[in-house]
Order: sequence, then C-alpha cells, then structure tokens
Amino acid sequence: MKLLLDFGNSRCKWALFHQDQLSHNNAAAYSGDNAEMQLAALMLKLPLSEITSIHVVSVLGEKFNALIAKALAAYDHYFYQSEASAHGIQLAYAEAGAYGNDRYLALLAAHHNYKGNKLIVDCGTAITIDGITAAGEHVGGLIMPSYASMVLALNKDTQSLPAVEIDEEVQLFCATTSSAMTSGSLLCLQQGLSAVIQQMKLHLDDDCVLIATGGNRVQMLSALSGSYSDAPNLVLEGLAYLVEERSELA
Repeated sequence: MKLLLDFGNSRCKWALFHQDQLSHNNAAAYSGDNAEMQLAALMLKLPLSEITSIHVVSVLGEKFNALIAKALAAYDHYFYQSEASAHGIQLAYAEAGAYGNDRYLALLAAHHNYKGNKLIVDCGTAITIDGITAAGEHVGGLIMPSYASMVLALNKDTQSLPAVEIDEEVQLFCATTSSAMTSGSLLCLQQGLSAVIQQMKLHLDDDCVLIATGGNRVQMLSALSGSYSDAPNLVLEGLAYLVEERSELA
C-alpha cells in the first residue's frame, strides 16, 4: 500500500494507492505559522498503517520539504518534481524548476487521462490555467489570484474600508461596503476566468477538453458557458502515474 501526499500552499491532500486505484482521499489545512508543529499534527492524521512507501509532491520550498523528509524518515519516501521533457510532455517553461510541481502533475494526469487538446484550470490558493496539445506540447498558461487573496488584498491595502469575511452570495447592487468588496471580487474572477478560457480555446482548439480541479473550481467556473470535466484529484492522479511508472522500472 502506497501513500500519496500533495502539499499545496494551504493544505495537504492525500490518498492511498493500491492495485492501480486511489482510495481514502482526505485533506487537512495548514497555515505558515509553526511549520514543525503543524507537520507533526498532520502526521497523526495520515493513514500510515500497512504503508510500504510514501510519495510526495510539494510546492512549499526546500526548507519545508526538509521537514517533510525528516518526518517521513522512518518510511521509504520519494519526492517528485517538474521535468522539462519526460512522460510524453514537453514543457513550455525554459526552466522546469520554475514550473510548479503540482501544475506539472496535473498536466501529466490530464495528458494521459484525456484525449485531444486540453485546458487545465486549477482553482486553489491561486488559480492556474494551462494548455497542452494532444501531442503533449505544453503551450504555457496563466496564474490568477484567488477569490480569498483578492478580498485579503482589499482589506490590507485600503485604510478606510472595513475588514470583511468572504461571502459566497453574489449581488450586483450591494448596499454595504463589505458585500460590495466580496461580490466585486468574486464577479471579477468568475467573469474574467470565463473570458480567458474562451480566448484560450480560440487559440488552442474550440473543442478542446476543459478539465477543472482545485477546491474552488465549482464556484469559480459558475459563469462559464459550456461544460467541463470535473477532476478534483488531478494532482494525485498525476502522482499515481509516476508512482506506477517507478514500480514498473524497479
């Protein structure tokens, strides 16, 4: 039984991988404070019994990755990173290390699980959009702020506006400053993301497959005209592909 770990910017997602199947998916949130204590708390939540190896993708940097490696020292564990040209994919980035490891695994899963040209939209702590052709050529992508980060920026950079909590209810004509901030931020992202996707489709392929992942995908894509393929575990699916490939080569 293998344990797959996806350390994102604000939470860790995990799943068990056995006989080509992902199971027992779960997640836990964390913040930037007291990394060692939070990692220790996370370890208590992980399903570590009967685990033969642990496989990790992380976007948290070398310092935190060293803490992860220390916490997993009792287990066979492996870290995975972006590659410029491998597994049937050619990255558009000149430096593979500058391309997020989670974006790379999502790209990998999309390429091997779906036919034709594809757009991958990941709505997490940030929103990323990437295009890849049927031949595996990554054509590049965009990074956009999330809904939460837009509202936090307004709170931080405006002295006279009130601090607000994120509200999912959208109004066009708001009667309070806080609702105007939250509705304005959410509508800006929903409409903007929809327009960007439509423009990308014109350049890549109007019939290309749109694949959505990330915890905020449903909310962010609500203004989109047309359907999309829902893939909440796309990064873990990409990690599973590499784990399976490692097993075959062993």
